[in-house]
This record gives sequence, structure tokens and C-alpha cells, in this order.
Amino acid sequence: MEDKKIKLLEQEVEYKKGLKWYKLPYSDIKQAYLRVEEVNGKLCCGVANFDMFFLVIKTKEEKQIKLEASSKEIVKEMLEFLQEKNPEIEIGFKK
Repeated sequence: MEDKKIKLLEQEVEYKKGLKWYKLPYSDIKQAYLRVEEVNGKLCCGVANFDMFFLVIKTKEEKQIKLEASSKEIVKEMLEFLQEKNPEIEIGFKK
């Protein structure tokens, strides 16, 4: 499964930050969830509002990785895929 700068492979997540690709094994993921952020943009004819979607991954070392995705549906599919690969991953936001 692949979207923008995120690749869900057989054993790991591969993601791009800046110019470099990183790998994170599914066994190192503690939690994953969908994050939606509203963005306001000024246009010549007024203001436009739109949403940006992110796959957020928290590792067992408490590192948080926020990865931009193209749609809410893609992130939901990725969350299901992560759950299949490692049932120990907590899916959904929890404080």
C-alpha cells in the first residue's frame, strides 16, 4: 500500500521526511491514528477552508511521526493494514 510519502511494506513502514527515506518495523509501532487539520487559505476572491489528513504513528520509544496523506479514506485503509500486520498496535487517538 502506498500514498504520497508513505509505503506500507510487508514488514515495515517506509516514509519520507525531507530528502531521506526512513524505515520503521511494525513491531516498533505502539499507536497509530488519523489526524485531520483544517487549513485556511487566502485567495484573490476570499478565504478557502480545506482539510489536510495525516497518519500519526507513535513508536514504543514515544517518538511521534506525522505523515501527510492524500485522503481520509487512504489513512483509514492504512490503519486497517497496520492492525492486520501487528494486532498489538493501538488504533485511534488516546491521550
